[in-house]
Amino acid sequence: MRWSQDGLMVPTNIFEAATLHFAVQVECSCKHTVRFEAHCLWWHFYRRGWDDRFAQARQRFWCRVCGSKLRRKVRPIRIQPVPEGQHDFELPWPDVRTWKQAVRRVR
Repeated sequence: MRWSQDGLMVPTNIFEAATLHFAVQVECSCKHTVRFEAHCLWWHFYRRGWDDRFAQARQRFWCRVCGSKLRRKVRPIRIQPVPEGQHDFELPWPDVRTWKQAVRRVR
């Protein structure tokens, strides 16, 4: 976790984004963006044993728009936390017990 110049916490990975109630926005060089609900995205990464730091997580995404045009995977240029919204893409949620255990581990 880092701190902004305003003294606010800034998440550096997907789990921190979820605990601070942020969504995760992934942006491609073609300017196509998608926003994921962070709790669901963390659960997806956790079940697979993937590193959820933003720099490493970037390698797990690819743009479907560019992929259909170029017939190859194009990795995003940016992954960043953004405020939660109504239209965030949701994957399956973790069960409450698993989420609470994960939060308890970092306290």
